[in-house]
Amino acid sequence: MNIEKVTGTFERWVSYFMIFFAMVIVVIQVAMLGWNAVDSFTRRFKEVGLHYAPQYARELAVMFFNILLMLEIIQTIKVFAEKQTIKLRIILIVCMIAVSRKILELGEEHVDPEAEFAIAALVIALAVSYFLVSLKISGKRVKSFDEEKEKDE
Repeated sequence: MNIEKVTGTFERWVSYFMIFFAMVIVVIQVAMLGWNAVDSFTRRFKEVGLHYAPQYARELAVMFFNILLMLEIIQTIKVFAEKQTIKLRIILIVCMIAVSRKILELGEEHVDPEAEFAIAALVIALAVSYFLVSLKISGKRVKSFDEEKEKDE
C-alpha cells in the first residue's frame, strides 16, 4: 500500500469531519445569534427605549464575528482538503477577523495601554502582510524609495 495514498485519504477524512463539525457549530451560533438578537432588542427597548445602547450591540457583534471566523476556517479547511495547499491570504483574513473580534470583546472600558499597543501592532502587521501577499499574488512589484528617486530625476 502506498503511504502517500493512505495519508492523503486520512487527511481528507479528517478535513471532512472538521468541516462537518464546524458547520454544526455555525448552525448553533446562528441560532444563538437570532435568539440573542431578539432577547437583546426586547431588553433594550424595555430599559432604554429607542435610544442607542452600545452594551447590547457588542455581544451581538462578537457572536457575528464568531460566525464569520468559523466560516473562514471552513473555507481554509475546504481549500486544504481539495488542493492540499494552505492559502496564506485566507489565513491572514482569519487572523484579522479574530483580532477584530478580540477588539470588540475588549470594549472601550479596557484601558490597558500595553494591550492596546500590542493589538495595534498586530493589526498593522497583519494588514501589511496581507498587502504584501496580495501584491505578490497579483504580480505587481513595489518600487523602492531609490527607484522612485531615480524616476523623478
